[in-house]
Amino acid sequence: MKLKIISRLTFTLLAFSGALVVGQSTPSSRPRPRHHHYKLVEIGTFGGPNSVYNVFSRIGTNDGRFVGAANTADYDRFDPACFDPGTCLVQHAWEWRHGVLTDLGVLRHGFSSYTNAINSRGLVVGQSQDGRMDPLTGGPGVYLATVWDQDRVIELGTLGGGNSIAIAATDQNFVMGAAENGILDHSGIPGFDGVSQIRAFGWRSGGNIFDLGTLGGEDAFPADMNNLGQVVGVSTTTLLPNPDGIIPSHPFLWSKGKMHDLGTLGGNFAGSGAINDQGQVVGTSTLAGDQVNHPFVWRNGTMIDLGTLGGSSAFGEWINARGDAIGFSNKSGSDILIYAFRYSDGVMTDLGTVAGDNSSNAFGINAGGTVVGQSWSIDVDTQNISVFHAFVWEPGGQMIDLNTLVSPPSSLNLFEADFINDRGEIVAIGVTPSGDLHAAILIPDEEDKPDATNLQSVENNSSVSPMPMTAQTKELLHARTARYLQRSDQLRKRGFVSPASTPYQRR
Repeated sequence: MKLKIISRLTFTLLAFSGALVVGQSTPSSRPRPRHHHYKLVEIGTFGGPNSVYNVFSRIGTNDGRFVGAANTADYDRFDPACFDPGTCLVQHAWEWRHGVLTDLGVLRHGFSSYTNAINSRGLVVGQSQDGRMDPLTGGPGVYLATVWDQDRVIELGTLGGGNSIAIAATDQNFVMGAAENGILDHSGIPGFDGVSQIRAFGWRSGGNIFDLGTLGGEDAFPADMNNLGQVVGVSTTTLLPNPDGIIPSHPFLWSKGKMHDLGTLGGNFAGSGAINDQGQVVGTSTLAGDQVNHPFVWRNGTMIDLGTLGGSSAFGEWINARGDAIGFSNKSGSDILIYAFRYSDGVMTDLGTVAGDNSSNAFGINAGGTVVGQSWSIDVDTQNISVFHAFVWEPGGQMIDLNTLVSPPSSLNLFEADFINDRGEIVAIGVTPSGDLHAAILIPDEEDKPDATNLQSVENNSSVSPMPMTAQTKELLHARTARYLQRSDQLRKRGFVSPASTPYQRR
């Protein structure tokens, strides 16, 4: 099974007795900021239809370098076990720097590759296909954690199993990721091959990858790492299932050679999503009874329940340098409609939706508090989604369709924005007029902020005509949004979501 999927490993939750009570605010009561216009740079391909990137990953730097992957025109010889099942075409890792798109290549015996992160020194990590067979399953084409360091393509190997993936790197080139150890998994949470235990690993140049351990169970999967080399993720805590037949899992913080259990908000299941350089962690936990979920921020040994926007559940997705967290929550009266939030200084702010939509989710936030994500319109009765918009939200303002801020206008219809650096450069993905998926870099024009009159006009008309989509694209978009609607039930039943089965996907 391919490893190009990274999970933020968030989990379901609800409030329990003694939960922290937080305030709520709405952006409409504050002065409106003046939004930038953006120059859109469309990322091309290597001969195939699509260029993409990984969600919930450190895919860009503050000096304007970004990474992803794109199709070539070559057919995947491992069909039907294709690296990119949507096209069954070979896919290569790319880096975009100062207007130049570079094919990073693959391992010597492989055909496809994918990136997950880049550090400030330009070290890129991800995974690349290898020509060998999986030692446990006999399946074709294992996928190995890979580092691209200048002109070198380095295979990191595994912990004894067939597959591995590199997820992040510090500026000192310490790399972390996940790997199979070749031992049969008994917890019902197998690795990428469906049968092996999976573990978080660390790697330093010149050495071998090493196991970061677990919280007492068989498995651990990392989600994020800060520049101090502190790793967060989720681990099973025991070899024995609870009365419901599910093995509990807790968020971990690995620091200075030790893995620490961050606990939960009263339930049996929780997971870390991201960590900043202050060591503050955002994630999601079940409350007592394991029926609902709440986001948390963990700092200085204390897990803080962030609450919800009035509904039963919410999820924490990412955290910025100053400790502001983002995610999504439902409201009282509907589990289908969800809304992006930002939590800052004890207040959870409802970011709303793009005009005309009724749901949203936040995916990225920079040090200044600017948030990007996706807004959509869904029929509550049929759960059919009619339109998607990539959005930007600035503190004190409204959620704006990014397509309306692109100057000059582009034929690429942006439906999701996932990353924003501290210079305000945004990584988004859109649909071409022919229905293909293309990544895009949006560069703010510092000299071009509309006046208040024009801004109000933009906010009142923040939508664009939808572009035609292929059946594959429609299926992808609906599947991605369905993850929000179904995740609570799925996680409650399984307790832990392995990277191979997580609904977080990018193809």
